[in-house]
Amino acid sequence: LALSMQDFESGASGQLRLWANATAFAGFLPEVLARYSARHPGIALDIEDVLSEDAVRAVATGVAELAIIGENTPVGELKTLLCDEDELVAVLPHTHPLLTHSELSWPQALEHDLVSLPRSSSLTRLISSQAEAFNQPLKIRIQVRSFEALCQMVASGLGIAIAPRKVAQSRVQSLQLQIRPLAGPPIARRLMLALRSLEQ
Repeated sequence: LALSMQDFESGASGQLRLWANATAFAGFLPEVLARYSARHPGIALDIEDVLSEDAVRAVATGVAELAIIGENTPVGELKTLLCDEDELVAVLPHTHPLLTHSELSWPQALEHDLVSLPRSSSLTRLISSQAEAFNQPLKIRIQVRSFEALCQMVASGLGIAIAPRKVAQSRVQSLQLQIRPLAGPPIARRLMLALRSLEQ
C-alpha cells in the first residue's frame, strides 16, 4: 500500500506488475520494457525476476497482472500467448575439445559437465526432457540463478551450457565464448505471456 501511494504521489497514473523468468530478463524483455516505459511514462512498473512457477502463482493469486514463463510450465486456468521463441544451442569456453565440431549432437553435449540454471527452472526441465529422450543422465556440475553467472562459469572452463541462442550470442564477445548448433531438428525455447483474462 505504501509503495502504491508513493507511485501515486510521484504522478503515476497506473501500475503494471510483471513477473518473468531468467530467459526473458536475459533476452528480449529489457528492450520491450524500455519501449513500453517511453510510450507510457505514467505507468509504474513493478518487475520481478523469478522462476516460471512462481510467476504463474503470482498471476493466479492477483499479486501480478502478467507473467513471462517457459512453455513447459503448468498454468492451470491462466490464458497464454506466445511472446518469444529462440533456438537452443551449446555454449562452450574458447578452448574446449568439442570446438573441433561444427555442430554437436545432443548425446555429445550431454556427455560433458553442464552449467545450468536451477533444476526447477523451465529451461533446465526442457534440457532434462531431451536428456531423457536420449537415455542420458544430466551431468550438472554447477547451478546458478542467472545467465550472466552461467556464461561466466562456462568462460572459466567449469563446464558447457545449453542456452537460447539470443541469450548466449549477446555474451559471446565479452567472454570469448563459442556457440555450436545442436544437430537434428531445432529445439525451440518458447516463452509465453500468462494472464488471467485477455479482456482485462
